[in-house]
Amino acid sequence: MKAVEQLEKEYDVVIIGGGWAGLTLARQIRRGSKEISILVVEASEEFRGKVGEATVEMTGHYFMKQLGLVNYLYRNHLPKNGLRFFYDKPDHSLSLTEMSEHGTTSIPPHPAFQLDRARLEEDLVEMNRADGIEVVMGVKAKALNIEPADKRHSVLVSAGDYSSEISTHWLVDCSGRNRFTKKHKKLTRQKNVPEHFSAWGRFKNIQDIDSMGDEAWRKRAFGRFLSTNHFAGDGYWVWFIPLSGGYTSVGIVGEKAKFEKPPTKRDSFLNFLAEYRAIAELLEGAELVDFEAWGQLAYRADEFIFPDRWATSGFASMFLDPLFSGGDMIALFNDHISKYILMDLCESDRDKAQEVLDHQLPVANQTVKEFYQGLYAHVANVYPVIDSAELCSPLLAYNTAAYFLEIAWDYMSGNYLDQEYWQRKSYLRRGYMALELILQKQLIDTAEVLKSEGRYYRRNDEGFFESGADHYKYFVYLMGTSGKDGWRIDLRVKLWVEMFLKVIEAKLDLPMLASRMVVQQSILLPDLLERPNLNVGDKDWLLNKISDKLSETLSEETEFPVQAKINEDTFHTDMVNVVDPSGDLTEVELEKLSKKAKALWGQTQEYIAMPGMVPVFLAFARSQPDSIMDSVIDQRKMQGMNREVSEINVVEAV
Repeated sequence: MKAVEQLEKEYDVVIIGGGWAGLTLARQIRRGSKEISILVVEASEEFRGKVGEATVEMTGHYFMKQLGLVNYLYRNHLPKNGLRFFYDKPDHSLSLTEMSEHGTTSIPPHPAFQLDRARLEEDLVEMNRADGIEVVMGVKAKALNIEPADKRHSVLVSAGDYSSEISTHWLVDCSGRNRFTKKHKKLTRQKNVPEHFSAWGRFKNIQDIDSMGDEAWRKRAFGRFLSTNHFAGDGYWVWFIPLSGGYTSVGIVGEKAKFEKPPTKRDSFLNFLAEYRAIAELLEGAELVDFEAWGQLAYRADEFIFPDRWATSGFASMFLDPLFSGGDMIALFNDHISKYILMDLCESDRDKAQEVLDHQLPVANQTVKEFYQGLYAHVANVYPVIDSAELCSPLLAYNTAAYFLEIAWDYMSGNYLDQEYWQRKSYLRRGYMALELILQKQLIDTAEVLKSEGRYYRRNDEGFFESGADHYKYFVYLMGTSGKDGWRIDLRVKLWVEMFLKVIEAKLDLPMLASRMVVQQSILLPDLLERPNLNVGDKDWLLNKISDKLSETLSEETEFPVQAKINEDTFHTDMVNVVDPSGDLTEVELEKLSKKAKALWGQTQEYIAMPGMVPVFLAFARSQPDSIMDSVIDQRKMQGMNREVSEINVVEAV
C-alpha cells in the first residue's frame, strides 16, 4: 500500500469510504474501464463485523453479474436459504418447535448470500488492488471542495501528521452514516421514514438449529441454519444470521414507539434476548463477541448523484430498514454511478457530456427515490401485523412474490437504467403504490379487529409450516425475461386481490374465503377498489355477491333458475342452502343440485386462475396522481394528521 505522501495528486475517481458500497463501486468501474484511475480512501485500519450481512436476490444478482463474484461468494460466504419467520405467544413461552413458522423448504433458485462483512471487505481490498485500484487504509478525508460543472474537485486527506490534497474528476461519498459530503450539502432527512432502532452483535457457539426438535420438525425444511431467521414480536423482530467465519449475527429491529426504553445497551440487549424461551435455547452457552446499536436507523434523500460530478452511495446516501436488504439500494446506487462515470469519462466532447448529465441525472435521482418509496410501502405493511402468524405469513408470501415479479425482475432486466422504459411505466408504479396503501389500511384495521376479538395470536402456536412458494412458482425461473410486461401486471394484480381477500378472510372469520373458486369469480378487483375499507358492515354485501355467483352457476345446470344461499355458517360447515323459487323441480333434482352446490363451494383454485383485470388496473393506475409517490407511507401516522389537499387520500382517489 502506498503511504499518503506517495499518493498521486490527480485521479479520475476518488471514493471516500472503503466499506462494501465503496469497494464494490470501485470494482464495478474498473470492470467497465481499465484506463480510469481510482482511489479509495478508508479511515479505518481494519474491518469489523457490520449490520447488513443478509442479502436478497437483487443484491445477489448485483454481486454475481455486475461484479463477477459468483465463484468467490460460494467459496467464502454462505448461501442464503430465504427468510424464515417464527411466531410466538405474547408471553414468549413457546419452544422453537411449538412456534408456527414461515420459511423456505430448500435453497431458492435465485442466489442470495449471508455475508461476513469484515471478510468481504478485506477480500475486496485485495481484489481491487490487484486490479490497479489504489486503496489506502487508515487515511481520513478531512475537507473537500466541490467545484461546479466540469472542474476538478479537491479533497484533503491525512494520516497521522501528514496531509495531502488530491484532485479528482468524480468524487463519490461512501463514508457511511458519517456522510463526509454533508460538509458540502446536507442531503439526508428523517421525514417519512420508519422510526426504528436496532441493536446487534456477533455471537460464537450458537446452538445448531438444525439439530434441535424432533425428526418430524427437522424434516420440514432443509437448512434452517442458512436462513435469515426472524423471531417476531409486537412491532419488532430478532434476527439470527449465520456467518462463514463461525459467528452468528443476532440483532433486534423495533419500532421506537413500542418501547419505553429500547434495548440499545449491551446488558439490556442480552436481557431482552434472555426473556424469550426459543431465543434463549439457541443462545445457551453462546458468547457475545462484539456489540453495536443505532437509536434511529432510517433516513432518506431526494438526490444521490449530481451534474457537478459527485455522488453518494450506501449509508452515506440513505437507508431504509434491515427487514428488506439495504444491499438492493447500494446495487441501484452503484449501477447508476458507475454508468455515468464511465459514460462521462469516455466522452471527449465535454459540452455533450455535460448535457447528458444535466438531462439524465434528475431522472436517475427520481428512480432511486421512488425505489425507496416502493420498498418502504412493503416494509410498512409488515410491521403492524408482524407478530400475527395469521396475517403476517400470507403477507410475507405476497411481499416475496411482488418483489420477484416487480422489483427484482425489473433489476435483472436492466429496466432501472433504461430511462425511456422507466418513465413510460411511471403510471404502473403509481398504481402499485395505491394498492399497497389500501392494503396497509386494511391490515391495520384487521389487526385491531382480531385483537379486540382475541383472535390475533390464534395461529401462532399451531406449529404450522408455510413456505409461500405457491405464490411465485409460476414465474421464479422466468425472472428478468423481457417482453412479459402484460403478463407480469396480470399476476401482480391477482396476487394483490388474493392478499386482500386473505385479510378479509381473517377479519370476518370466513375460512378459505380467498382460495374458493366461486369467491374469486364473484369478488373482483373493481369490487375491492369500490370498497377498500371493507369491514363487518359489508358482510351481507359480500355474502350476497358470492350467493349470486353460485346461483348463476347452478342455474346453468337446469332450465329453471335456482338460488344458492351462502351465509357465515357455510364457511364453517360447507352446507349450502339451495332454493327452488319456481317450485318446478322434483325433490331428486333439488337434491342433485344441492350436492352440486356443495361441490362447487368446496372447489378451490390458485390466484393465477382468477379472472384477468389488467384493463381495470391500468385505468386505476393512470388515475393516480404523481403526488402519490410522495405520500406518507406509514398509514398509522395518517390517522392523527390533517390531510392537506396535496396529500392524496388513496381511498378518496379510488
